[in-house]
Amino acid sequence: MGNNYSREGHMLDARMIELVKNHLELSISQNINDFDNVDCMIYNESSADGYDLWVVTNDSRNVSVCENVYYYENDIPNAFEEQVRWGDKTFYIDEYVFEDAYIEDKLIEMFSENVEDIIENDELDITLEEINYLKEEYGFGEETEEAESTKVV
Repeated sequence: MGNNYSREGHMLDARMIELVKNHLELSISQNINDFDNVDCMIYNESSADGYDLWVVTNDSRNVSVCENVYYYENDIPNAFEEQVRWGDKTFYIDEYVFEDAYIEDKLIEMFSENVEDIIENDELDITLEEINYLKEEYGFGEETEEAESTKVV
């Protein structure tokens, strides 16, 4: 249990990422051998004149410049999240893109957005201690009690 928490009792980022990936059934590979066997590839390319470009595509053989290519790497996390919303489950994300585009931060944000569903997901390997921590951290369960206690009789 100790490895999922830092000393202050906070859940570690790595654990949040593990839980949100399991909850959304996401697989993210940085192994180039998986490149052609995933729903979505996210990688870096260079333009003919040497500019860095960022590609988010479902088909690397048919990349659409106007739909799949980004000039700014800070657009990549939202593009990744969109692909998840559209149902992509397996990703190849180049390790440098993964770092430079702050994909982990986006996954932690997605954890926060899904935390209520994560707590209620019986398929997840999540402990009661973690559930209680998350309920407290994100303030679940308190609204209903407060609503009841402020009723005028």
